[in-house]
Amino acid sequence: MTNTQSSTPMFQDLPAQEGTMESDLSQQNAAQVENAIATFTSVLENLQASHTRLEERARRVDAELCAANEALGQKVHELDRVKQHLESVLTSIPTGAIVYDTEGRIVRANDAALTILGVTRTDLLGVGTVAGLSGPAADGRETEVECADGVTRVLVRRYRPVHVEGGIPAGGVEVIEDQSELVRATERLHRLDKTAALGTMAGGIAHEIRNPLHAIQGFAQLLCREADGDSRATRHAVRIQEGVNEIESIVASMLGIAGEGELRVETFNARALVREAVEAVLSEREAPDLWTMELIGPAATIQADRIKLRQAVRNLVANACDAQPAGGPVRVETMPAKNGVTITVTDAGPGIPSKDIERICDPFFTTRAEGTGMGLALVQRVAELHGGVLELQAPNSAILTPAGQTPLNGACFALTIPTQTVSASGLHAGAPTNASANPATA
Repeated sequence: MTNTQSSTPMFQDLPAQEGTMESDLSQQNAAQVENAIATFTSVLENLQASHTRLEERARRVDAELCAANEALGQKVHELDRVKQHLESVLTSIPTGAIVYDTEGRIVRANDAALTILGVTRTDLLGVGTVAGLSGPAADGRETEVECADGVTRVLVRRYRPVHVEGGIPAGGVEVIEDQSELVRATERLHRLDKTAALGTMAGGIAHEIRNPLHAIQGFAQLLCREADGDSRATRHAVRIQEGVNEIESIVASMLGIAGEGELRVETFNARALVREAVEAVLSEREAPDLWTMELIGPAATIQADRIKLRQAVRNLVANACDAQPAGGPVRVETMPAKNGVTITVTDAGPGIPSKDIERICDPFFTTRAEGTGMGLALVQRVAELHGGVLELQAPNSAILTPAGQTPLNGACFALTIPTQTVSASGLHAGAPTNASANPATA
Protein backbone atom coordinates (compact mmCIF):
# COMPACT_ATOMS: atom_id res chain seq x y z
CA MET A 1 0.00 0.00 0.00
CA THR A 2 2.80 2.29 0.83
CA ASN A 3 4.42 1.83 -2.63
CA THR A 4 1.19 2.54 -4.30
CA GLN A 5 0.69 5.80 -2.54
CA SER A 6 4.23 7.00 -3.10
CA SER A 7 4.09 6.55 -6.90
CA THR A 8 0.85 8.29 -7.56
CA PRO A 9 2.07 11.96 -7.37
CA MET A 10 4.89 11.42 -9.93
CA PHE A 11 2.46 10.39 -12.65
CA GLN A 12 0.11 13.19 -11.60
CA ASP A 13 2.86 15.84 -12.61
CA LEU A 14 3.37 14.56 -16.30
CA PRO A 15 0.63 16.66 -17.96
CA ALA A 16 2.11 19.80 -16.49
CA GLN A 17 5.52 19.01 -17.87
CA GLU A 18 4.08 18.21 -21.31
CA GLY A 19 2.32 21.56 -21.35
CA THR A 20 5.54 23.33 -20.53
CA MET A 21 7.40 21.55 -23.33
CA GLU A 22 4.70 22.32 -25.84
CA SER A 23 4.83 25.96 -24.83
CA ASP A 24 8.60 26.04 -25.31
CA LEU A 25 8.28 24.35 -28.71
CA SER A 26 5.61 26.80 -29.75
CA GLN A 27 7.82 29.70 -28.76
CA GLN A 28 10.75 28.18 -30.65
CA ASN A 29 8.62 27.57 -33.74
CA ALA A 30 7.27 31.07 -33.59
CA ALA A 31 10.78 32.44 -33.35
CA GLN A 32 11.90 30.34 -36.27
CA VAL A 33 8.91 31.44 -38.31
CA GLU A 34 9.61 35.03 -37.43
CA ASN A 35 13.24 34.55 -38.44
CA ALA A 36 12.19 32.85 -41.69
CA ILE A 37 9.73 35.63 -42.43
CA ALA A 38 12.38 38.21 -41.70
CA THR A 39 14.85 36.38 -43.89
CA PHE A 40 12.26 36.03 -46.68
CA THR A 41 11.34 39.69 -46.35
CA SER A 42 15.01 40.65 -46.56
CA VAL A 43 15.57 38.41 -49.58
CA LEU A 44 12.40 39.76 -51.21
CA GLU A 45 13.53 43.32 -50.59
CA ASN A 46 16.91 42.45 -52.08
CA LEU A 47 15.20 40.83 -55.07
CA GLN A 48 12.97 43.86 -55.53
CA ALA A 49 15.98 46.14 -55.36
CA SER A 50 17.86 43.94 -57.83
CA HIS A 51 14.81 43.88 -60.10
CA THR A 52 14.55 47.64 -59.90
CA ARG A 53 18.23 47.99 -60.74
CA LEU A 54 17.81 45.49 -63.61
CA GLU A 55 14.80 47.40 -64.91
CA GLU A 56 16.77 50.65 -64.80
CA ARG A 57 19.70 48.99 -66.56
CA ALA A 58 17.36 47.39 -69.11
CA ARG A 59 15.83 50.81 -69.79
CA ARG A 60 19.29 52.31 -70.23
CA VAL A 61 20.37 49.44 -72.52
CA ASP A 62 17.09 49.68 -74.45
CA ALA A 63 17.59 53.41 -74.89
CA GLU A 64 21.17 52.84 -75.99
CA LEU A 65 20.03 50.13 -78.39
CA CYS A 66 17.32 52.40 -79.79
CA ALA A 67 19.86 55.15 -80.31
CA ALA A 68 22.32 52.70 -81.87
CA ASN A 69 19.58 51.26 -84.09
CA GLU A 70 18.53 54.74 -85.17
CA ALA A 71 22.12 55.66 -85.97
CA LEU A 72 22.59 52.35 -87.76
CA GLY A 73 19.38 52.92 -89.70
CA GLN A 74 20.58 56.35 -90.73
CA LYS A 75 23.89 54.89 -91.85
CA VAL A 76 22.12 52.14 -93.79
CA HIS A 77 19.85 54.72 -95.39
CA GLU A 78 22.87 56.85 -96.25
CA LEU A 79 24.70 53.84 -97.66
CA ASP A 80 21.63 52.94 -99.74
CA ARG A 81 21.41 56.51 -100.98
CA VAL A 82 25.11 56.52 -101.88
CA LYS A 83 24.78 53.09 -103.51
CA GLN A 84 21.78 54.23 -105.57
CA HIS A 85 23.65 57.39 -106.54
CA LEU A 86 26.71 55.40 -107.59
CA GLU A 87 24.48 52.94 -109.48
CA SER A 88 22.83 55.87 -111.27
CA VAL A 89 26.22 57.36 -112.12
CA LEU A 90 27.50 53.99 -113.33
CA THR A 91 24.37 53.52 -115.46
CA SER A 92 24.45 57.04 -116.89
CA ILE A 93 28.06 57.27 -118.00
CA PRO A 94 28.56 56.58 -121.73
CA THR A 95 31.73 54.60 -121.04
CA GLY A 96 31.39 50.88 -120.43
CA ALA A 97 32.39 49.59 -116.99
CA ILE A 98 32.92 45.92 -116.13
CA VAL A 99 33.54 44.83 -112.49
CA TYR A 100 35.41 41.58 -111.77
CA ASP A 101 35.61 39.67 -108.48
CA THR A 102 38.77 38.15 -107.06
CA GLU A 103 38.25 35.00 -109.17
CA GLY A 104 38.10 37.02 -112.38
CA ARG A 105 34.34 36.57 -112.85
CA ILE A 106 32.17 39.45 -114.01
CA VAL A 107 29.85 40.59 -111.24
CA ARG A 108 28.60 43.93 -112.54
CA ALA A 109 28.27 45.76 -115.85
CA ASN A 110 26.59 49.03 -116.79
CA ASP A 111 24.24 49.56 -119.73
CA ALA A 112 26.92 51.23 -121.85
CA ALA A 113 29.11 48.12 -121.59
CA LEU A 114 26.23 45.89 -122.67
CA THR A 115 25.55 48.11 -125.69
CA ILE A 116 29.20 48.32 -126.71
CA LEU A 117 29.77 44.57 -126.37
CA GLY A 118 26.44 43.65 -127.97
CA VAL A 119 25.40 41.30 -125.15
CA THR A 120 22.71 41.04 -122.49
CA ARG A 121 23.33 41.19 -118.76
CA THR A 122 22.46 37.51 -118.43
CA ASP A 123 25.11 36.60 -121.01
CA LEU A 124 27.76 38.62 -119.18
CA LEU A 125 27.38 38.13 -115.44
CA GLY A 126 29.23 35.22 -113.88
CA VAL A 127 31.50 34.52 -116.86
CA GLY A 128 35.20 35.16 -117.15
CA THR A 129 35.29 37.02 -120.46
CA VAL A 130 33.40 37.66 -123.69
CA ALA A 131 34.35 38.97 -127.12
CA GLY A 132 35.57 42.53 -126.72
CA LEU A 133 36.96 42.21 -123.18
CA SER A 134 40.62 41.86 -122.25
CA GLY A 135 40.56 41.85 -118.44
CA PRO A 136 43.98 42.50 -116.86
CA ALA A 137 45.56 42.33 -120.35
CA ALA A 138 43.83 45.57 -121.45
CA ASP A 139 46.52 48.02 -122.59
CA GLY A 140 44.56 51.19 -123.46
CA ARG A 141 45.22 50.96 -127.20
CA GLU A 142 42.70 51.35 -130.02
CA THR A 143 41.80 47.89 -131.28
CA GLU A 144 39.29 46.69 -133.84
CA VAL A 145 37.16 44.03 -132.16
CA GLU A 146 34.35 41.91 -133.55
CA CYS A 147 31.81 41.97 -130.73
CA ALA A 148 29.27 39.32 -129.78
CA ASP A 149 26.57 40.93 -131.96
CA GLY A 150 28.79 40.57 -135.04
CA VAL A 151 29.57 44.30 -135.32
CA THR A 152 33.21 45.35 -135.60
CA ARG A 153 33.98 48.28 -133.30
CA VAL A 154 37.10 50.23 -132.43
CA LEU A 155 37.51 49.86 -128.66
CA VAL A 156 39.90 51.30 -126.10
CA ARG A 157 40.08 49.08 -122.99
CA ARG A 158 41.76 49.87 -119.66
CA TYR A 159 41.98 47.69 -116.54
CA ARG A 160 42.69 48.67 -112.94
CA PRO A 161 42.89 46.30 -109.92
CA VAL A 162 40.75 47.13 -106.87
CA HIS A 163 42.06 46.83 -103.27
CA VAL A 164 40.22 47.26 -99.97
CA GLU A 165 41.61 48.47 -96.64
CA GLY A 166 44.93 46.88 -95.88
CA GLY A 167 45.79 46.37 -99.52
CA ILE A 168 43.70 43.20 -99.82
CA PRO A 169 42.79 42.47 -103.49
CA ALA A 170 39.07 42.80 -104.22
CA GLY A 171 38.91 42.21 -107.99
CA GLY A 172 39.23 44.80 -110.72
CA VAL A 173 37.46 47.18 -113.09
CA GLU A 174 37.74 47.25 -116.90
CA VAL A 175 36.69 50.45 -118.66
CA ILE A 176 35.64 50.26 -122.32
CA GLU A 177 35.34 53.18 -124.72
CA ASP A 178 33.79 52.84 -128.17
CA GLN A 179 35.97 54.97 -130.45
CA SER A 180 34.27 53.87 -133.68
CA GLU A 181 32.52 57.20 -134.29
CA LEU A 182 35.69 59.13 -133.48
CA VAL A 183 37.71 56.99 -135.89
CA ARG A 184 35.10 57.47 -138.62
CA ALA A 185 34.98 61.21 -137.94
CA THR A 186 38.78 61.36 -138.16
CA GLU A 187 38.68 59.46 -141.45
CA ARG A 188 36.06 61.87 -142.79
CA LEU A 189 38.22 64.79 -141.69
CA HIS A 190 41.20 63.30 -143.50
CA ARG A 191 39.08 62.87 -146.61
CA LEU A 192 37.90 66.47 -146.37
CA ASP A 193 41.51 67.57 -145.97
CA LYS A 194 42.44 65.63 -149.09
CA THR A 195 39.45 67.08 -150.90
CA ALA A 196 40.46 70.58 -149.85
CA ALA A 197 44.02 69.96 -151.01
CA LEU A 198 42.69 68.55 -154.27
CA GLY A 199 40.48 71.60 -154.68
CA THR A 200 43.41 73.94 -154.18
CA MET A 201 45.43 72.00 -156.72
CA ALA A 202 42.55 71.67 -159.17
CA GLY A 203 41.70 75.35 -158.99
CA GLY A 204 45.33 76.25 -159.61
CA ILE A 205 45.98 73.98 -162.57
CA ALA A 206 42.59 73.73 -164.28
CA HIS A 207 42.98 77.03 -166.09
CA GLU A 208 46.64 76.38 -166.91
CA ILE A 209 45.88 72.91 -168.30
CA ARG A 210 42.64 73.62 -170.14
CA ASN A 211 43.96 76.44 -172.29
CA PRO A 212 46.76 74.42 -173.91
CA LEU A 213 44.45 71.38 -174.04
CA HIS A 214 41.94 73.31 -176.12
CA ALA A 215 44.72 74.43 -178.42
CA ILE A 216 45.98 70.86 -178.81
CA GLN A 217 42.47 69.62 -179.51
CA GLY A 218 41.90 72.35 -182.07
CA PHE A 219 45.10 71.56 -183.97
CA ALA A 220 44.31 67.84 -183.84
CA GLN A 221 40.93 68.50 -185.41
CA LEU A 222 42.59 70.57 -188.15
CA LEU A 223 45.00 67.70 -188.83
CA CYS A 224 42.07 65.32 -189.18
CA ARG A 225 40.42 67.62 -191.73
CA GLU A 226 43.55 68.20 -193.77
CA ALA A 227 44.87 64.62 -193.74
CA ASP A 228 43.49 61.73 -195.72
CA GLY A 229 40.70 59.79 -194.04
CA ASP A 230 42.79 56.67 -193.38
CA SER A 231 46.27 58.10 -193.25
CA ARG A 232 48.81 57.71 -190.49
CA ALA A 233 48.51 61.40 -189.63
CA THR A 234 44.74 61.04 -189.21
CA ARG A 235 45.18 58.12 -186.82
CA HIS A 236 47.72 60.09 -184.77
CA ALA A 237 45.38 63.08 -184.68
CA VAL A 238 42.51 60.89 -183.46
CA ARG A 239 44.72 59.49 -180.67
CA ILE A 240 45.72 63.02 -179.71
CA GLN A 241 42.05 63.97 -179.40
CA GLU A 242 41.33 60.88 -177.32
CA GLY A 243 44.19 61.75 -174.96
CA VAL A 244 43.00 65.34 -174.69
CA ASN A 245 39.47 64.17 -173.91
CA GLU A 246 40.81 61.87 -171.21
CA ILE A 247 42.80 64.69 -169.61
CA GLU A 248 39.76 66.95 -169.82
CA SER A 249 37.70 64.26 -168.08
CA ILE A 250 40.27 63.99 -165.28
CA VAL A 251 40.34 67.76 -164.78
CA ALA A 252 36.53 67.91 -164.78
CA SER A 253 36.38 65.11 -162.21
CA MET A 254 38.91 66.88 -160.00
CA LEU A 255 36.85 70.06 -160.15
CA GLY A 256 33.70 68.06 -159.42
CA ILE A 257 35.23 66.42 -156.34
CA ALA A 258 36.68 69.65 -155.00
CA GLY A 259 33.86 71.91 -156.11
CA GLU A 260 31.58 74.08 -154.02
CA GLY A 261 29.10 72.32 -151.75
CA GLU A 262 26.06 73.77 -153.49
CA LEU A 263 23.20 71.68 -154.79
CA ARG A 264 20.63 72.62 -157.43
CA VAL A 265 17.69 70.78 -155.97
CA GLU A 266 14.73 69.67 -158.05
CA THR A 267 12.03 67.03 -157.77
CA PHE A 268 12.29 64.02 -160.09
CA ASN A 269 11.73 60.28 -160.42
CA ALA A 270 14.80 58.40 -159.20
CA ARG A 271 14.13 55.34 -161.35
CA ALA A 272 13.87 57.48 -164.49
CA LEU A 273 17.20 59.07 -163.57
CA VAL A 274 18.75 55.60 -163.19
CA ARG A 275 17.53 54.64 -166.66
CA GLU A 276 19.07 57.81 -168.13
CA ALA A 277 22.41 57.04 -166.42
CA VAL A 278 22.41 53.44 -167.69
CA GLU A 279 21.62 54.54 -171.25
CA ALA A 280 24.44 57.10 -171.10
CA VAL A 281 26.94 54.42 -170.02
CA LEU A 282 25.88 51.98 -172.74
CA SER A 283 26.01 54.67 -175.40
CA GLU A 284 29.73 55.07 -174.71
CA ARG A 285 30.46 51.36 -175.11
CA GLU A 286 31.59 49.90 -178.42
CA ALA A 287 29.59 46.71 -177.79
CA PRO A 288 26.77 47.62 -175.38
CA ASP A 289 25.03 44.28 -175.93
CA LEU A 290 27.74 42.56 -173.88
CA TRP A 291 26.15 43.80 -170.65
CA THR A 292 22.70 42.83 -169.45
CA MET A 293 21.16 45.67 -167.50
CA GLU A 294 18.51 44.71 -164.94
CA LEU A 295 16.59 47.70 -163.59
CA ILE A 296 14.29 46.82 -160.69
CA GLY A 297 12.43 48.64 -157.95
CA PRO A 298 9.40 50.88 -157.74
CA ALA A 299 9.23 54.47 -158.92
CA ALA A 300 10.53 56.76 -156.17
CA THR A 301 10.26 60.54 -156.15
CA ILE A 302 13.14 62.44 -154.58
CA GLN A 303 14.34 66.01 -154.22
CA ALA A 304 18.06 66.25 -154.96
CA ASP A 305 20.60 67.63 -157.43
CA ARG A 306 19.62 65.76 -160.57
CA ILE A 307 22.84 66.40 -162.51
CA LYS A 308 25.17 65.38 -159.69
CA LEU A 309 23.14 62.31 -158.77
CA ARG A 310 22.95 61.15 -162.40
CA GLN A 311 26.72 61.49 -162.70
CA ALA A 312 27.17 59.45 -159.49
CA VAL A 313 24.90 56.64 -160.72
CA ARG A 314 26.60 56.77 -164.12
CA ASN A 315 29.99 56.25 -162.47
CA LEU A 316 28.72 53.28 -160.45
CA VAL A 317 27.21 51.61 -163.52
CA ALA A 318 30.37 52.30 -165.55
CA ASN A 319 32.48 50.70 -162.81
CA ALA A 320 30.19 47.64 -162.83
CA CYS A 321 30.71 47.30 -166.59
CA ASP A 322 34.47 47.83 -166.30
CA ALA A 323 34.62 45.05 -163.70
CA GLN A 324 33.34 42.69 -166.44
CA PRO A 325 35.31 43.59 -169.60
CA ALA A 326 33.87 40.61 -171.47
CA GLY A 327 30.32 41.52 -170.47
CA GLY A 328 27.93 40.24 -167.86
CA PRO A 329 24.89 41.13 -165.76
CA VAL A 330 24.53 44.43 -163.93
CA ARG A 331 21.65 44.88 -161.50
CA VAL A 332 20.51 48.39 -160.59
CA GLU A 333 17.81 48.59 -157.92
CA THR A 334 15.97 51.68 -156.73
CA MET A 335 14.52 51.36 -153.24
CA PRO A 336 12.68 53.95 -151.14
CA ALA A 337 14.62 54.69 -147.96
CA LYS A 338 13.82 56.71 -144.86
CA ASN A 339 13.36 60.27 -146.11
CA GLY A 340 15.10 59.46 -149.40
CA VAL A 341 16.11 56.72 -151.78
CA THR A 342 18.79 54.02 -152.03
CA ILE A 343 20.24 53.09 -155.43
CA THR A 344 22.12 49.79 -155.42
CA VAL A 345 24.44 48.72 -158.25
CA THR A 346 25.62 45.09 -158.26
CA ASP A 347 27.84 43.31 -160.78
CA ALA A 348 29.08 39.75 -161.32
CA GLY A 349 32.76 40.67 -161.49
CA PRO A 350 35.59 39.58 -159.18
CA GLY A 351 34.59 41.99 -156.40
CA ILE A 352 36.81 44.32 -154.38
CA PRO A 353 39.95 42.81 -152.80
CA SER A 354 39.90 43.20 -149.03
CA LYS A 355 43.24 45.02 -149.08
CA ASP A 356 41.77 47.75 -151.32
CA ILE A 357 38.47 48.33 -149.52
CA GLU A 358 39.75 51.17 -147.35
CA ARG A 359 41.18 53.04 -150.35
CA ILE A 360 38.62 52.57 -153.10
CA CYS A 361 37.14 56.05 -152.57
CA ASP A 362 40.48 57.85 -152.50
CA PRO A 363 41.08 60.19 -155.45
CA PHE A 364 43.41 58.71 -158.08
CA PHE A 365 43.31 55.21 -156.56
CA THR A 366 42.58 52.59 -159.22
CA THR A 367 43.35 48.95 -159.92
CA ARG A 368 42.87 49.29 -163.69
CA ALA A 369 45.65 50.48 -165.96
CA GLU A 370 43.20 52.57 -167.97
CA GLY A 371 41.35 53.92 -164.91
CA THR A 372 41.67 57.43 -163.47
CA GLY A 373 40.67 56.67 -159.88
CA MET A 374 38.15 59.51 -159.84
CA GLY A 375 34.84 57.66 -160.29
CA LEU A 376 34.12 56.47 -156.74
CA ALA A 377 35.69 59.59 -155.24
CA LEU A 378 33.14 61.65 -157.17
CA VAL A 379 30.28 59.37 -156.09
CA GLN A 380 31.33 59.74 -152.46
CA ARG A 381 31.52 63.50 -152.87
CA VAL A 382 27.96 63.58 -154.24
CA ALA A 383 26.82 61.49 -151.24
CA GLU A 384 28.56 63.88 -148.85
CA LEU A 385 26.99 66.95 -150.46
CA HIS A 386 23.54 65.43 -150.01
CA GLY A 387 24.25 64.23 -146.44
CA GLY A 388 24.01 60.64 -147.68
CA VAL A 389 26.23 57.58 -147.63
CA LEU A 390 28.06 55.34 -150.09
CA GLU A 391 28.49 51.76 -148.86
CA LEU A 392 30.13 48.63 -150.19
CA GLN A 393 27.75 45.86 -149.18
CA ALA A 394 27.55 42.09 -149.33
CA PRO A 395 26.07 41.28 -152.77
CA ASN A 396 24.42 38.01 -151.73
CA SER A 397 22.48 39.31 -148.73
CA ALA A 398 18.76 38.62 -148.61
CA ILE A 399 18.02 42.34 -148.54
CA LEU A 400 19.96 43.06 -151.72
CA THR A 401 18.87 39.97 -153.66
CA PRO A 402 15.12 40.18 -154.37
CA ALA A 403 13.03 37.02 -154.32
CA GLY A 404 13.38 35.06 -157.55
CA GLN A 405 16.58 36.87 -158.57
CA THR A 406 19.92 35.14 -159.07
CA PRO A 407 22.54 36.41 -156.58
CA LEU A 408 25.50 38.19 -158.16
CA ASN A 409 28.94 37.61 -156.66
CA GLY A 410 30.73 40.82 -157.56
CA ALA A 411 30.87 44.25 -155.97
CA CYS A 412 27.70 45.83 -154.61
CA PHE A 413 27.58 49.59 -154.00
CA ALA A 414 24.60 51.21 -152.26
CA LEU A 415 24.17 54.97 -152.63
CA THR A 416 21.66 56.40 -150.15
CA ILE A 417 20.51 59.97 -150.78
CA PRO A 418 18.15 61.73 -148.35
CA THR A 419 15.64 64.08 -149.90
CA GLN A 420 16.65 67.75 -149.87
CA THR A 421 14.66 70.88 -149.10
CA VAL A 422 13.99 73.02 -152.16
CA SER A 423 14.58 76.72 -151.54
CA ALA A 424 12.97 79.54 -153.49
CA SER A 425 16.05 79.81 -155.70
CA GLY A 426 16.37 76.05 -156.17
CA LEU A 427 19.82 76.15 -154.51
CA HIS A 428 20.68 74.23 -151.40
CA ALA A 429 23.94 74.12 -149.47
CA GLY A 430 25.36 70.62 -149.22
CA ALA A 431 25.90 68.90 -145.89
CA PRO A 432 29.32 67.25 -145.97
CA THR A 433 29.70 67.47 -142.22
CA ASN A 434 26.74 65.13 -141.75
CA ALA A 435 27.79 62.73 -144.45
CA SER A 436 28.90 59.24 -143.78
CA ALA A 437 31.00 57.20 -146.14
CA ASN A 438 31.58 53.62 -145.18
CA PRO A 439 33.20 51.71 -148.01
CA ALA A 440 33.64 48.59 -145.91
CA THR A 441 30.16 47.76 -144.68
CA ALA A 442 30.10 44.15 -145.78
